[in-house]
Amino acid sequence: MSKIITNEKNAFDYLENFDLNSLNKVGEWKELFLGLFEVSRELIFILNEEGNLIAINQYGAGSLDFSVQELVGKHFADIVDPDYLQLVNSSVSFALKNDHSFFEAALVSKFEKALRFQINIRTVKSDGKIIGLFGMGKNVTRQRKLEDELKDLHPKLIETERLISLERSRSNHHKIMLDELNRMKGEFVSNISHELRTPLASIVGFSETIASDPNMPDEMKAEFNLIILNEGKRLAKLINDVLDLSRMETGSIVLNKNRFDAALVVQKIIDESQKIAEEKNIILTSEIPSQEVIIEADEERISQVLEALLDNAFKFTNAGGRVKVILNNLFREIEIIVADTGIGVPEKDLPYLFQKFYRVNRADSELPGAGIGLVFVKQIVDLHKGLITIQSEPNRGTSVVIKLLKNNHEKN
Repeated sequence: MSKIITNEKNAFDYLENFDLNSLNKVGEWKELFLGLFEVSRELIFILNEEGNLIAINQYGAGSLDFSVQELVGKHFADIVDPDYLQLVNSSVSFALKNDHSFFEAALVSKFEKALRFQINIRTVKSDGKIIGLFGMGKNVTRQRKLEDELKDLHPKLIETERLISLERSRSNHHKIMLDELNRMKGEFVSNISHELRTPLASIVGFSETIASDPNMPDEMKAEFNLIILNEGKRLAKLINDVLDLSRMETGSIVLNKNRFDAALVVQKIIDESQKIAEEKNIILTSEIPSQEVIIEADEERISQVLEALLDNAFKFTNAGGRVKVILNNLFREIEIIVADTGIGVPEKDLPYLFQKFYRVNRADSELPGAGIGLVFVKQIVDLHKGLITIQSEPNRGTSVVIKLLKNNHEKN
């Protein structure tokens, strides 16, 4: 069986000596076989009992960059990738025992390029004795390459999908935030318009009354003028608060820090607020140290903070309620507490109280306000590198706690 066959016809002649006597039309079978050998776009080969290639189709040889003549006579192991040699030997042994075997291995081309083939081999017998192997191989190199690339891309795809999901979620969150901000801006414009119209209506109304009645008694004229003056101050304060808030957000406000007695400033604001408390029938008390409490801060801005907090406390405390201001002189900082027994704030609204334009929606109460008071307070406290917290319960009151360093030499 050492005879070498150099073409498909000789290969058939070689196989014809194998157990083919049972075939009635050998010539017809030969023609079909040779046709398959010539037109097949798969690797077709025949090995003798020693494992040498005795025939290979032209397409199969070309796929390995060889000619038929270059491969015929070679041992099949010579074109097997060394990494797959053990697998091929095991598969051949399996075929010799079971008449067939199917496996996948890499064959090496003439230019040492590894190509992957799915190979199906069957034994060829004569008189019950195995005299060779017939094999067909499908080139799956490109398919395996694509599968490997897909395998490499799979985790990247998962990561990309995760990032897209995060971005989509972030985008949706931003959209919700923008929608909410636009809603609050709309409410702010409505609220601020109302706040501006109220004092303006009083100013215009009382001014027209004075102008239309030259015989108005002096006492009534003086009363109306006082109302006009107070409403004008209220209007000016609201406009200044809005302008200050805008300047703070753009960073154009610089604190004018100096050393002063916080106890005196707090007491002064309380004294000035007593009249408002009496008008609303609210009891205003305080706990202030008798000794000096010297801090370094912007005295005017700290006064504005106290005024805003007391204004809030009076606004949300009913007649007969109480408001208390406490000044604690701590080691390196001072603590200012403004507590009231007012209507309080629902827990769900607490995280948003320092958010610009935010107003607590109350079904049982519609108190005026532009939604900038606590935002303004927070901005000033932040500029002083301080801390502000709020504790509140519905119908049990609210406590605002501010902590400020006594000495803060950081530049703003």
